[in-house]
Amino acid sequence: MFVLANLLIGPIIISVIFGFVLGSRIHLDEKNSFKFTASGIIALIIGALIVSYGIGQFPYYNDLPIATTFLGALFGLLIGSALLGGRAKGDH
Repeated sequence: MFVLANLLIGPIIISVIFGFVLGSRIHLDEKNSFKFTASGIIALIIGALIVSYGIGQFPYYNDLPIATTFLGALFGLLIGSALLGGRAKGDH
């Protein structure tokens, strides 16, 4: 396991990749299209930080008092959705 400044980055990298793959598969439909504004993304990140703090760290990780893999998956999901997903098929 890779350790960087007492932070296990192996699970974080895997969660970012998993979130990126899931985010790339999200396609918005015209019927229920849901647009994120900058304030919506900031609110989502703040909410994720609160949930991540409530979840806490994995029992044998001693890096931060938050669930870093949860946050990594969320950021991967946002990046994957912004880069590869986000449009309905035929809406190019």
